[in-house]
Amino acid sequence: MPALNIRLDGDGMMADVPLERIRHTTAPIRVGALEGGMQSGKPSVAFGIDLGDGTWVLAETSLALFLGAADALRARFGDPRF
Repeated sequence: MPALNIRLDGDGMMADVPLERIRHTTAPIRVGALEGGMQSGKPSVAFGIDLGDGTWVLAETSLALFLGAADALRARFGDPRF
């Protein structure tokens, strides 16, 4: 089962990672739903991140965990769309 670590206060969320191992990008992030993407057959969400050197990161989590993260963020900060 995939894990999703939710940090409602993101300051220092990468403190355990050496700075030389972190790449920051402002490139657009691709988000896609994968119907049946989980072993259980439930949907997953995939993120494609361009690192700018021709390398891409593909990260995937369950739709349930992704929505749980969105719910936690909305509870903390409200919904900025309204």
